[in-house]
Amino acid sequence: MKTKQKGAVRMVENRMVDPVAFAVHYSVPQEPGDRKKAEKAAYAETERRLLALRALRARVEDVREELAELEGLGVEALREHSSSLVRVLRPGMRLEPEEVHAMQLQMLRGRLAADERELKRMNVALDFIRDDPYYLAVEARYLRGMGDYEIAERLNCDPSTVRRNRTRLVRMLALRLYGVGGGACSLSF
Repeated sequence: MKTKQKGAVRMVENRMVDPVAFAVHYSVPQEPGDRKKAEKAAYAETERRLLALRALRARVEDVREELAELEGLGVEALREHSSSLVRVLRPGMRLEPEEVHAMQLQMLRGRLAADERELKRMNVALDFIRDDPYYLAVEARYLRGMGDYEIAERLNCDPSTVRRNRTRLVRMLALRLYGVGGGACSLSF
């Protein structure tokens, strides 16, 4: 890529690019401190999503079962699913049982769709790093709940190596999911 400096505006491959407009358009923080904050936030959010992934998978299965039961039993399911009625009905609402049943189904389908979308996003991101020799450090820690010493024994390495490579891989995931957070590993793409 050919770059020529020309005042505040740069020439990139015979196109004028304003760095400020470029940064704003692509949500790149202007100050180095802001970038570090954005990277830390992306890393923390990626870790949160990884830690929630196991519970999310279980919830998707539970919602699928509940949805199948509600669809199979029809309006009769209202008696067995009174807890989900509380989420649907509001004070002062007067609905027919069929309407309540339809609302329950709609609510469950919406929740299932959102959870499946999140699972798909996370699985695509995990596939991005799956070929890395230290992928087990991420999978074992976040999806199986193993500690660094157990992972280090499996990988035949030091626990500090596990932590360092897990941090690198989570940064790569953050870069994949949020576009920031790659740190030093962003140069390896």
